[in-house]
Amino acid sequence: MFSSTQSKESEINNLDKIKIIDPFTKWLIRIACIFIILFFSGIILGIPIIISFGKSQLDNSLLSFKEVLKTFIETFLYS
Repeated sequence: MFSSTQSKESEINNLDKIKIIDPFTKWLIRIACIFIILFFSGIILGIPIIISFGKSQLDNSLLSFKEVLKTFIETFLYS
């Protein structure tokens, strides 16, 4: 029940000397976190740009398709 604290102190000192993660692994984790942040930031900023670009391309395609249909109908109706 009342054990000496010397053995516990030596265990604590030994635990302090052990490095859990080496510096190379820390840098790899930092670089991975930066890439993850950049990736998701790119997705968050890129999706609205892609949607607006796609919508404008769709609108232009529909307008040109309407013009093609209009000229096609005019050609065969009035000829």
